[in-house]
Amino acid sequence: MIRKNTDISEINNIIKKIIEQITSSKEMIVNIIDNIKKEEAELIFELKELKEKIALTIKEVDELEALDKRMRQKLADVSSRFDKYSEGEIKDVYDKAYEVRLKLMTKRNEEKILRDKRDRLEMQLKKLEENINNAQKVISQISVALKYLEGEALSLVNVDDKESEMLIGIKILEAQEDERKKIARDIHDGPAQYVASAVMRIDFTKKVIVKDLDKGLNELTELKEVLKTALKEIRAIIFDLRPMSLDDLGLVQTIQEYAKSIKEETDINIDLKLKPINDEVEPIIQVAVYRIIQEILNNIKKHSKAKNVEIKLDYGTKYLMIVVIDDGVGFDVEETLKKVKTQGTNYGLLGIMDRVQQLQGEFELESKKGIGTKFKIKLPVNRGVVKDD
Repeated sequence: MIRKNTDISEINNIIKKIIEQITSSKEMIVNIIDNIKKEEAELIFELKELKEKIALTIKEVDELEALDKRMRQKLADVSSRFDKYSEGEIKDVYDKAYEVRLKLMTKRNEEKILRDKRDRLEMQLKKLEENINNAQKVISQISVALKYLEGEALSLVNVDDKESEMLIGIKILEAQEDERKKIARDIHDGPAQYVASAVMRIDFTKKVIVKDLDKGLNELTELKEVLKTALKEIRAIIFDLRPMSLDDLGLVQTIQEYAKSIKEETDINIDLKLKPINDEVEPIIQVAVYRIIQEILNNIKKHSKAKNVEIKLDYGTKYLMIVVIDDGVGFDVEETLKKVKTQGTNYGLLGIMDRVQQLQGEFELESKKGIGTKFKIKLPVNRGVVKDD
């Protein structure tokens, strides 16, 4: 007789080890990306300084070319009128013309060297950007693989009733949201990566101020703008990872704030019809609702070219319904879903489907090219619903 529980336990232990190894590899890749980004920041700073040197050198070359032209004209004049100039004056003009010509050739050569160095840095920077993009794609693929692997591990438990499956889905979502909270705190407390380039620029600015106060003050103004942009990005990342307003203001207002930011970015008109929510919907379900609507709006922003979007959120004693309709370009649903399931493309749509599946919900997608798209999603309002059913 097969020892079912023992076999399942052994299989789960093996899968757990595999997941741990993949997770460890993912962390190593993340560290590599961080190091490449630091190198990229240094290159960007070096390239900026180099371009400033090139601009200054070009200006000096232009000035020397103008002076060289004047000296050649003077040489021509002296050469044609030996009777008017003394031997010493003629020699002086020749010497000065030679000196200007020598400076011009030297400065042109310096410009060429600087341009060559700039081209090499730009190529290097382009390769770094490609490496970062490729590594990030690998991270995304690993994340998708982990999700499916964890899903497979769960299926080996041989859960027969919907209540247990619902509890498992809830645990996964709770773990995901706890991790997002941790990452948000870490970035909020110590965003070292964002200030690394600013620190280097401060050192450069100190040197500039010593030589040229006005230029140094201009550098400080630019540095302030860089830091303001970095702060804005950090806040955006924190909000994306875990919108604090979800805890403070509630689901409906958080959706309203996010829709407002999308409207400001894209000029898409978003019509919200949201039923107020207090304690009727379990908090983790509210998080899932927000993530789903967030991902749908992101897809619309990136791909749909829609002018108008309508979002409806309603619920009863057992289930809630999310309906999102846009008037965008639309797409082939069957072909897209096939790619999502077989190739792992369109991670946004994949994430939506995963969340709905984990919560034992229902997912419907309608779309036609040139007409628009409609998402219709049904979720339980709490984990007790599946048990009752």
